[in-house]
Amino acid sequence: MMNFRTMASLAAVLFLVTACSNQPPPSGSFPPNPKRGDTLPLTLVDTVPTGQRCTITGGKAPPLTLTTPRLVALHEYGRNPVIDCFGDGFFRQRKAVHTNRTDKLAERLALTGAVDPAFAPYPKPDESAPPGDYPAWVRMRLQRNLFDTIPERDTYYAAEAQWITDAWNEIETRLKQECQSKQSKAQGLILLDPQCKKAFRIVTDRRAGDRATVEVNRRQSTIR
Repeated sequence: MMNFRTMASLAAVLFLVTACSNQPPPSGSFPPNPKRGDTLPLTLVDTVPTGQRCTITGGKAPPLTLTTPRLVALHEYGRNPVIDCFGDGFFRQRKAVHTNRTDKLAERLALTGAVDPAFAPYPKPDESAPPGDYPAWVRMRLQRNLFDTIPERDTYYAAEAQWITDAWNEIETRLKQECQSKQSKAQGLILLDPQCKKAFRIVTDRRAGDRATVEVNRRQSTIR
């Protein structure tokens, strides 16, 4: 049996080996919103639940496979890097990330896939960063595909559908705040800016589409 001094020495060696290695820290150890410095920004790529696998592709860089969470320089993977996440017991999730070219939410909503509950709110575009600006974090929500009972599955997917609704409602609230300044009045009617009207329709369609995906996944999931 090791004495206390031997065990302490061994622990110190293991600490040094770990500290000097290039392996990423264990899942969940990164801060939720990495701070942006003067260098090109990094994006926190994560999954819900965390600790799953993702592949990032795009541009001329070779594909990057990682275990979430991981800080990634998305600008190395072109203007629209694709994040593809997967894990045992979950449906695969794949999204393209867009650079932010405007601080107007209504304008970003007009770009297919540029606004999504998986992406952090974008900061204002920075003209000093030629590769473009990406969200502070991307959290891919992986939905389960294996359950013990039907009630367990239905309860889980009801919660997922509610999460989708709440997430898009929050985006819609931000859009309302932005569009209030663009409202005009004519003969007692409140008229919305045409771009805002289009943006509200997009939010409605995206919310319905994401909820439909939740229902498809519920029906395609497996009961053990």
